[in-house]
Amino acid sequence: SNTAFRGFGGCQGMLMTESMLCELADKLELSVEHIRRINMYESADVTPFSQPLGADWNVPRMWDQLHASADFAARRRACDEYNARTRFRKRGLAMLPTKFGISFGVKHLNQGMALVHVYMDGSVLVAHGGTEMGQGLHTKMAQIAAETLQLPLSAIFISETATNTAANTSPTAASASSDLNGFAVHNACAALARRLQPYRDEHPDLPFAKVAKIAYLDRCQLTEAGHYATPDIGFDWQKNQGLLYFYFTQGVALAEVELDLLTGAHTTRRVDVLMDVGRSLNKAIDIGQIEGAFAQGQGWTTTEEYLYSPRDGRLLTQGPGNYKIPSALDIPRDF
Repeated sequence: SNTAFRGFGGCQGMLMTESMLCELADKLELSVEHIRRINMYESADVTPFSQPLGADWNVPRMWDQLHASADFAARRRACDEYNARTRFRKRGLAMLPTKFGISFGVKHLNQGMALVHVYMDGSVLVAHGGTEMGQGLHTKMAQIAAETLQLPLSAIFISETATNTAANTSPTAASASSDLNGFAVHNACAALARRLQPYRDEHPDLPFAKVAKIAYLDRCQLTEAGHYATPDIGFDWQKNQGLLYFYFTQGVALAEVELDLLTGAHTTRRVDVLMDVGRSLNKAIDIGQIEGAFAQGQGWTTTEEYLYSPRDGRLLTQGPGNYKIPSALDIPRDF
């Protein structure tokens, strides 16, 4: 398959860079975690693409927090002691930071739109430009609409994404879809809320369905389109000027793995992850996304491999029988 899936080369670049740091640490006879820590950005630093990090830069603090809360030092000693007394099974610890810039590198893609209808029975139909693929985007959009219109979540219905209701949509990618489409939904619902507020004020004891019907009979428009464009961004690739990313999500992870030196089989004993994703729209969904992303990365680095026929170049690993994605037994024992 030529379909890009999460990362677009970013994971490969990080793997190369972290491998270089491991080589450097071995040469200097220092721990690689020490090398990583002393080479981290600080809040006053500027990235190679001329973006100041500012007060929202939290990776060094998160690193120190996870180092303490996950008891890194004691577990490192425990791994060393285990490795000293066992010949064919070894344990290792790895602690890594990351940041991910939120915005498309192409400026015009940083926009979203939505179309919202209020019906006389009090229900609300929301169409937006994002594609639901199991990541919970529709749920987040429904929550935004419900909160903005001050309605229960059960009153909100999401229309499947289509270009006859949401035209000229941006790709559902780059971890930007909740922001782009969510603000578009919010803007549309906020306009409807302002339009309906006089009727709500006039009839404070009536349910929303009756208020909506009164507004309809008064010839009030109950449909609104919303649009959102990410502010401030715009990067000149030739001059290396401007704001490339609106903000960064940031994280630190610590993994403990046990390896069988005879067979190559491994067990992920424990993983600790600390993520800063700003103000989460839905903590349960976001925790699931973080755990799922880790499992995807674990599969990419350990079990998933493309194999091609040397005779005709045909992809041989086309199904679960010979292309091994992570299973229930591969996930960390303690996550």
